[in-house]
Amino acid sequence: MDRRHFIALGGLGLGAGCARKERQAGPAAAEGVEARSYARVVQHSPAGYPVVHDRMTFVEQFKYEHWEAGRDWKDDCQLWSDFSYRWGQITLPIQRRPMRVLDGLYLLGPEDYHQCIYLWDTGKGLLLIDPSYERFRPMIETQIRQLGFHPGQVRWVLLTHMHGDHIESAGAYAERGSAVFIHRDDAGAVRGGKAMAAARIAKPVERPEVFGDGDRLDFGGVEMTVIQTPGHTPGSSCFALDWMTNRVLISGDVVLHFGRHAWMGADYCDWDQYLESLWKLYRYPGAENWEVLLPGHGTLDLDGARDSLYKVIQVVSYIIRLRRAGSEIDWADPYELFWRQKMGEKLDLEPLETAT
Repeated sequence: MDRRHFIALGGLGLGAGCARKERQAGPAAAEGVEARSYARVVQHSPAGYPVVHDRMTFVEQFKYEHWEAGRDWKDDCQLWSDFSYRWGQITLPIQRRPMRVLDGLYLLGPEDYHQCIYLWDTGKGLLLIDPSYERFRPMIETQIRQLGFHPGQVRWVLLTHMHGDHIESAGAYAERGSAVFIHRDDAGAVRGGKAMAAARIAKPVERPEVFGDGDRLDFGGVEMTVIQTPGHTPGSSCFALDWMTNRVLISGDVVLHFGRHAWMGADYCDWDQYLESLWKLYRYPGAENWEVLLPGHGTLDLDGARDSLYKVIQVVSYIIRLRRAGSEIDWADPYELFWRQKMGEKLDLEPLETAT
């Protein structure tokens, strides 16, 4: 990939020297503790928007930009081997964690796993978004300490939807007194019983705080509006907010970078609802101003969030057309689709207004 695509913010170069020390301004930071976080490594999407790539998407974009017509998209074993070595040597410019995304907002989780777990220092306590698997919890709590906080300062846990890779460890924080928030249509997955077992939550949350479409949530001054977006799960929700000078959409699995769509392999997944939810987001008042996209997986968009949303609509429309024709397809790689289109293949990526 062209080296001109890479810049590092915060006055730091790429590579091993990207760890930095920064004092936490918010009162939640432990007194006298010097916090450590990684500066975000900013690259640019094919559309020219600044992004923070995970390793998988970095490879996908490299292929999109460099694969020749007629080459098998999956003919990438050597590329993965080379890039993996460079990533391990910290010479590939990919994000490290915990990473400062915006003032007071951090990305947590395993560096080599495209799960996005967010920590918000509200100044009145910590907000943890989608804490993920129980097996990741020791790592997450170590990263919280690394940032100068303590896991006991997590005052709120916000869940975008009921899947175990987002909620499994939520019960552990509830036991410590954190308030756990989830949409009412997915709340059964955290309360216990069969629904909880299906979601693989480790410990029940007996009294979750439930919300509905259009509700306003206030986490110590971090205020956001709930946008219910069913299809992936009944209670899947996105959250729109302004943070300082940034207009942000927290999208869970509903909208991912550059057209990557939600997994739709369960009986309760509904393609009609999903497409309607995507259009609901696209036409939401103020959506044209959304800049930052905070998804549940993969790459973070620092600008042009609505461009990724539109590409999801295109990919989902493509899949629905194939399903109408009798296919059982439930997944399509967006970078491969848009690369095939770029190479001149005729693909019907025209957005459908409805799935029926």
